[in-house]
Formats: sequence, structure tokens, C-alpha cells
Amino acid sequence: MKNFSMPEHVSATLELDELTRLRRSLEAAVSKEETEEILSELSLPVNSTPEVRAEWADKLSARLESRFDEHTVKTIRKKCYCNELGRLEETAEIFKELYLSLHKDLHSFVNALNEKGAGWYIDGNHLYTKMFICECPMLEKAKTTHSLTWCHCTAGYSEKLFEIVFGTPVDAEIIHSIRQGFDDCLLRITFKEALMKSPHAVIPSI
Repeated sequence: MKNFSMPEHVSATLELDELTRLRRSLEAAVSKEETEEILSELSLPVNSTPEVRAEWADKLSARLESRFDEHTVKTIRKKCYCNELGRLEETAEIFKELYLSLHKDLHSFVNALNEKGAGWYIDGNHLYTKMFICECPMLEKAKTTHSLTWCHCTAGYSEKLFEIVFGTPVDAEIIHSIRQGFDDCLLRITFKEALMKSPHAVIPSI
């Protein structure tokens, strides 16, 4: 898969962490019986090879797609995001510090990041963000696919990150991904409440 880079630090309990997040997410979204059935069908041994991890991600995605509607699939996968051993919070605090230093002006915030090549933009009441590298350790040996199911966890990650940055609830949706063959992962961030401040800031709608 193009534009992939293995993270410098990967959890020693990667597979167990993945299964724990999946169980927690399934139990919150579907019945206990369905949760146990899915987990029993999809074993993921500790210290699996990159090929086994990628195959497991594909099997899980296919299983979810065959059993649940699109909304439920998104709900399950969005809650499966990892915090990259604390990188989520670290990144959020860096972004938050920048945002506050610019007096909560969303346009200035985006412009400052774009000066460093972020490629973000504002369209109407939405903030669009990009990632040019996939660092999901489960996808090291993954093949290109049209499915976005696995990558919905990136939307969940973005929701958590930007809620910290902006101090308000957001909804995130992944529009396309590197795994689909694109050069980047594109996400749309929608604010559930109006952002504060600046006459130049975008005032998002629900």
C-alpha cells in the first residue's frame, strides 16, 4: 500500500489492544450475543505477522459490512480508534495551543497549518483535513480496497482530537483514504455547536 509508514513506536500488545477496543465498541452498539459471535469467528493471535494483521482487518471489515447497516458499521469502527500511545493527546494539545494563540480564529489556524503543508481547507461550514501518510500498524501489508470500513476509526480519532482542540463537540467523516488508492486521507469535520470568537472565523452549523 502506497504512502504507508510504520509508526516509530507500536504497542507491544497491539493485537490485544485491537481486540479490546473492538469488544468495547461492539458491546456498546450491538447485542452481547452478536459481539461474542463476531469475536469467536475472528481470532487475532498475539505477535501476528503483518500479513495476518492485514488479513484480519479485511475479514473484520467484511463481517461488519455483511451483518450491519452502514450507520452501525461506522459507529462500531469510529469507537475503535487508538491514541497512538498518547500521541493523540500530544498532537491535540499542540494544535490547541496554536488555535488559542490565534484568538480562536479558524481561518488563521488553518492558514498557519497550511504554511507547513497541511493541505486543509474550509468549505461552507465544514473543515476538511488531510493526512498524507497512513501509520496504522494493522495495515502494514494491506492491499488497496474500495471499502472505507476499516478507516472509520480515523474519523473517531479525529473527533476526539478536534474536540480537545476546539473545546466543542464535532462530527468527523472520512471521505476517502490512502487505502483506497488516494494520495491522502480526507476528512470532513462538522461542528455541533458554533465556534466562539473572531469575526473572521467560520460559524459552523449543526
